[in-house]
Parts: sequence; C-alpha cells; structure tokens
Amino acid sequence: MKRIGVERIEHSLELEEKLDQQLKGWMVQKIGRVLIGIIILLTALGLFGSGLLSNKKIKKNGTSLQYERFLRYEKEMDVQWTIAGQEEIQIRIPLQYLDRFKVEKVVPEGYETATANGYVSYTFKSGKTTETPVHFYLNPQKTGNVTGEWLVNKQRFQLRHFIYP
Repeated sequence: MKRIGVERIEHSLELEEKLDQQLKGWMVQKIGRVLIGIIILLTALGLFGSGLLSNKKIKKNGTSLQYERFLRYEKEMDVQWTIAGQEEIQIRIPLQYLDRFKVEKVVPEGYETATANGYVSYTFKSGKTTETPVHFYLNPQKTGNVTGEWLVNKQRFQLRHFIYP
C-alpha cells in the first residue's frame, strides 16, 4: 500500500524546513483530536456525572437500589431504595463508608437510628406491604474510591463510588 504524505522537494535554497518535526506535530495533533473526542464521548455517557456509565441499578428479592458511581466532592447524591413487601425495613450502613460522606437527609422521616458493630442502623416502620421508597441524601466529604456493603433486611448490597475533586 502506497502511503500518501508530504512531497519532499530538493531545492537549492538554504531554509530550515524541519519537515520531520512538522510531520511529528501533525501526528500529535491527530492523536490529540482522537483523545479529546473520546473524553467528550465518555463525558456525555456519564463518566464525570450522571449518565449511562454513572447510574447503577441493582435488584434483589423485591429490593431495588439506584445510585451514582461517579460523584463530585461536596455535591449531594441520592441513594434510592425501593423495598417491597416489608412492614419494617432495616438499613445498615458501615461506619467506614459513612466516614467519607455527610448524611444530609433521610426520607421518609420517622425512623430510628442505632450504632452497633461498625454499622449505623436505620429502622423504618412502613406499616404497609407494598413498595416503600427510601432515600439517603449524602454529601461526599473526601475524594477517591469508596466502597461499602449496605445491609437491607439482611441482604447485602455492594456500593462503589469514585469521587472527583
């Protein structure tokens, strides 16, 4: 295959063309354009905020969880639970996980809290056997990777986040 490129012309003028450097510069520009395009695409898909790459949904035995994997430092996020068929709901969050977040608000109100065995336990009395939504509004306080295993009525759910500065 014949490569189409810059035609080199021999001439008698004493010019510092530095054609090889120009060709390298063009190659760097092409690579840079591709990288910028990839970053724009990943951003549109949610790598740096909400979107397909960031939104995570998990369903287990009538309990569903929805949260964002990629967060911003000190930007509130919502961990959404929907629990079906339970009159009493107990959600246990590891203290190690909560060290990285500030709990801004928990909905619905009227819950009991307790701390034991390295977990903060939230107990809700729904009084109904239909689906009950529970929201934890958390504010990231530290950057980096965060993982935590929440227990919802003794079911384990692994949450993983990356918090950008």
